[in-house]
Amino acid sequence: MNAAVLTIGDELLQGFTIDTNSSWLGTTLLPYNIKISKKVAIGDNLNDIISETQYILNDKFDLLFVTGGLGPTHDDITKEAFRQFLDDELIFDESYYTQLIHHFEKRSIKMPESNRSQAMLLKTADVIPNENGTALGMHILIKDTHTFIMPGVPGEMKSMVKNHILPKYIKKSPVENSITIKTAGIMESHLAEKVNGLMENYSHSYRYAFLPHYSGVSFRINKLNKIDNLQDVKDEFYKAMLPYAYGINNDTLEKVLGLKLIKNNYTIATAESCTGGLIGKRLTDTAGSSEYFLGSVTAYSNQLKSSLLNIPNDIINTLGAVNEEVALKMAKGVRAKTGADIGISTTGISGPEGGTKTKPVGLVYIGVVTPEKSMVKKYNFNYGRHIHREMTTTAALNITRLAIEKN
Repeated sequence: MNAAVLTIGDELLQGFTIDTNSSWLGTTLLPYNIKISKKVAIGDNLNDIISETQYILNDKFDLLFVTGGLGPTHDDITKEAFRQFLDDELIFDESYYTQLIHHFEKRSIKMPESNRSQAMLLKTADVIPNENGTALGMHILIKDTHTFIMPGVPGEMKSMVKNHILPKYIKKSPVENSITIKTAGIMESHLAEKVNGLMENYSHSYRYAFLPHYSGVSFRINKLNKIDNLQDVKDEFYKAMLPYAYGINNDTLEKVLGLKLIKNNYTIATAESCTGGLIGKRLTDTAGSSEYFLGSVTAYSNQLKSSLLNIPNDIINTLGAVNEEVALKMAKGVRAKTGADIGISTTGISGPEGGTKTKPVGLVYIGVVTPEKSMVKKYNFNYGRHIHREMTTTAALNITRLAIEKN
C-alpha cells in the first residue's frame, strides 16, 4: 500500500516546529507493508491545502495522512479547506460539544468560546476519537483514497493511529521485515570491518544500512523475502558486533544500562561538570529509574568540586579541573556522598573557548567507579559545545555498561 503525508502549519515551514509526525508515521506504518512515498509540508493557507490535496489524490495513493490545523484558533483551517474541496458541509455535534464543556470543567477552566468550533465536523466523515486532546480526527474515503485528518500535536496524532486507525481501517498484523542493531563506542568504518563477511554471506536475501550519528552507529538489516529467519540473522550480526552492540530497534543506551543496574542490584549517582547534569537527565528519562538512580551533583565550579565532592584545592590549583585525577576523585566523591554502588564523573572543555595547547577544546575525562574497579577514560570530542556534551554523556553511559558487563 502506498501512502502520502500532508503536514499543515506555518510553524513547520518557518522552522519553529520540527515535523516529527512524518518520520513517526513512516516507521510505524512500514511493518504493515504501508510505504510512505510522498511527504508534503504546507502553511496555513486554505487554497494551498485544497490544491496540494488535489495533487496527492491525482497520484492515486491508497492512504493519505493529514496532520495539523484542527485547533480552535484563526489559523486552524483544515476542516474548512476540506469542506470546500469536497463541497461538503460542517455540522454541529451537540453531544461532543457537551463533552468539551465537561472536559474543561474537570480542570476548573471555563471553556473559551473559540473551542466551540471543535464540535463542527464534516458531514461525510467518520469521527476518530482523541483521548489526549479536544480536536477530533476524521476519516473520509475520497476517490478510493482513505484520508485521515488528524491534529498536528504528536501525542494526539500517535494515539489516533495506534488506537483507532490501525485496528479499524488497516486491519493487519505487523510483519517484521527489518531490524536495527544499536551500537556505541565504535566508528562506522570499524563496525563495517567486523561484519563485512556476514554481509556478503547474506547479500542475496538482505540489504543493509549503516546509520552513523554522534551517539553511535545503528545498523539496519532489511529482509527481501519471506523465507529467511530475520531473528537468526540478527543474532549473528549482533554477536559479531559485541561488545559494541547494546540493543535493537528503539532500545536506548540509558534504558539498557538501567536494566543491567537492576539485574545486578546496583545504584548509581553522577558528578557532572561539562555535561551539566545531562547524564542524570538521560538516566531519569527511563521510567522506573528511581529504582537505581540516587541523584546527581552538578559541580560546574571549582568551589563546588571542592566543597561537595572533596576534591583538594591544591590538586585543582596545580593540575586544573580537567585532568584524570580530578575525574577519578569526582566519581569517588559522589559515590561516597550518596552511598551509590557506582559513581560516574565528567570534567572537560566543551568550548568554544577555554582551551589551551595542552588542554584543547573538546578534551574530556570520564571517571567510573564500581564496587570492583575504578577507571578514567580520556577523549577529545571537538565537534562543538552541544555535541561535545551529548558525546560525553553517551560515552559515560557506555563505559558504565561495559564495566558492569565485564564484571
